[in-house]
Amino acid sequence: MPVIQKRHLRASVVAQPLLHRWYAWPYLLAPHTGALNLRERLLPILRNYLLSPALHQSALADPARYGGPFLDPGDAGTAEVESLLETTERDAAARLALADDIDRLRTLLAEQATGGALEALYPQVPESLRGCVELVYDLANRPSFRFFEPLLYRSAAFEEHGQTLSLTAVPPRGQPFVYGSPVLPGTGRLDIGVPFRADVWDDVFAARLQPVDTGELAERLGLDTGAAARFEELFHDPAPHPYPAVPEGRVRMRYFGHAAVLIETSTGSVLLDPLIGYRGDGHEHFTVADLPHHIDAVVISHFHSDHFSLEALLQLRTRIGTIVVPRASGGTLQDPSLKVMLQALGFPRVVELGELETHPAAEGLDVVALPFLGEHADLDIRTKMVPLVRALGRSFMFATDITPVEPALYDRVRDIAGEVDALFVGLECVGAPLGWLYGPLMEVKLSREHNKARRLKGSDAALADRLARQVGARHVYAYAMGLEPWLKHLTGSEYDDASEPVRQSRVLAELCERRSVGSELLYRQAERVWPAAGLRS
Repeated sequence: MPVIQKRHLRASVVAQPLLHRWYAWPYLLAPHTGALNLRERLLPILRNYLLSPALHQSALADPARYGGPFLDPGDAGTAEVESLLETTERDAAARLALADDIDRLRTLLAEQATGGALEALYPQVPESLRGCVELVYDLANRPSFRFFEPLLYRSAAFEEHGQTLSLTAVPPRGQPFVYGSPVLPGTGRLDIGVPFRADVWDDVFAARLQPVDTGELAERLGLDTGAAARFEELFHDPAPHPYPAVPEGRVRMRYFGHAAVLIETSTGSVLLDPLIGYRGDGHEHFTVADLPHHIDAVVISHFHSDHFSLEALLQLRTRIGTIVVPRASGGTLQDPSLKVMLQALGFPRVVELGELETHPAAEGLDVVALPFLGEHADLDIRTKMVPLVRALGRSFMFATDITPVEPALYDRVRDIAGEVDALFVGLECVGAPLGWLYGPLMEVKLSREHNKARRLKGSDAALADRLARQVGARHVYAYAMGLEPWLKHLTGSEYDDASEPVRQSRVLAELCERRSVGSELLYRQAERVWPAAGLRS
């Protein structure tokens, strides 16, 4: 009998989830929002590139245009881009039909839903939406519709056949921005077309902690001899280092970059907005190897791709007790349900929190959902929360990307939040215009003036300082500004000492210093330990 050698997955191995060769960000994953993004954003980029590759190359030569809709094919050429366009138009036919049917339904309601009963319109609902929508009026008699989202994930438009996990032995250097460029096949990539929800992926990523039979895994993934040999190279013999436990009676905070923060005690852990880097990317920071073997709760603050990372979540699926997400509004196009999406992607334990509700994560450790105001360009989006994590009598408030323009809101939750030990607040105070993210979903195109005015921005120093005073924050951390260099292909930005968000972090530090409150900009990695409330340091 052959000797079975069990090995560990290397900490440097990157696993990027792709849908029709595009990075699987949340508004692309959801069938209905993904349909419109495919038709209105991604296919036009491919077509525009094929019309003028030189224009895209010229645009990307300017670093300031890195986050624009310009395609960088890497080592591939126009033939590969043309092939992707043809393949996508064929393989994503169900999504493209859904996008067209959403338009037809909007037109039907605009022309025929004039205040009378809607019952007669159901037979005219386009085919791909039949049985998946409810036709409604709001209280001003404006017609609309809502999706039965779980049914969309059971429809042809979910397109699991387009799902691929692209593995590389080390983090790619200089990867193009994922909103503007597809991830084309390349020499350093092992692309495996097995659906994200498949149990075999859990066994692959569990190998970061426990050794596995790589040959058996390769067989389950359906790899041929050549691909199996490349798969084998992603593993090695050394076991991971032992995980450093948190001393009893202490609360440890670890910052992993952007908005990813781990709060731990000796009895449990909560991980917020995981967007985790890898070893071997040329930068010093915590990686997935610096996470506990079991995470009691992962909290997603809102639906944006720098806070919801399927790439990170897939690799942690077997280690997560529960994923805690904000409650969705119920089937609107602009506000998909994170719970429904995660369950369709193979995550069995997902809990929705409404505003002011609490999830007990572990003994002495819980999560409270506080209201989240702003940053969503004034759209009616409710899948968002400000997580308040309570640990051994300490409290940590994660104000991520909020714009606290209404001070009375946080006065009203002061009795719940209390005085917080640390306030984490996003200072991305410029933000992209509404159309940058939500343009493909809009029924009516905004004027240039309104598009620029309604921005996806967070707090500035003055707003953050006012919030810190309201909640009595003993320490203030500026974070979630997309500064980490290893995340540039996902956030579109990098650290710039002269940028407005970084300048605002210095202003915030000055404002806090006047009140003898500590403040710092989190960058790359950080760690701090607090004693339980009532204990001395």
